Amino acid sequence: MLIPKDRKIRDERYLKQVRGEPCLICGTGGEAHHVMFAEHRGMAQKVGDNWVVPLCHSCHMELHAFGDERSWWDIHGIEPLSWAEKHWAKYLEGHEDD
Repeated sequence: MLIPKDRKIRDERYLKQVRGEPCLICGTGGEAHHVMFAEHRGMAQKVGDNWVVPLCHSCHMELHAFGDERSWWDIHGIEPLSWAEKHWAKYLEGHEDD
């Protein structure tokens, strides 16, 4: 018996909504950043769209250049997984009838 692999959540409408939120670091316009340590990833795969947080372009590039994502968030004193969980749940509540 084959066991199906976990499917990552993909939701372009949610990504668009997150892009409209202010950056978690500096408060300016955000892009959708996938928090890479949120769940197991396959090779060359992002985590699900339910694990995105808003970062402006500058902060987003700073995070990628830093390399160690967990440490970067710790330095800034922000828990991105909490933000992502809360906002994904709120989004789902608003789209229960879809």
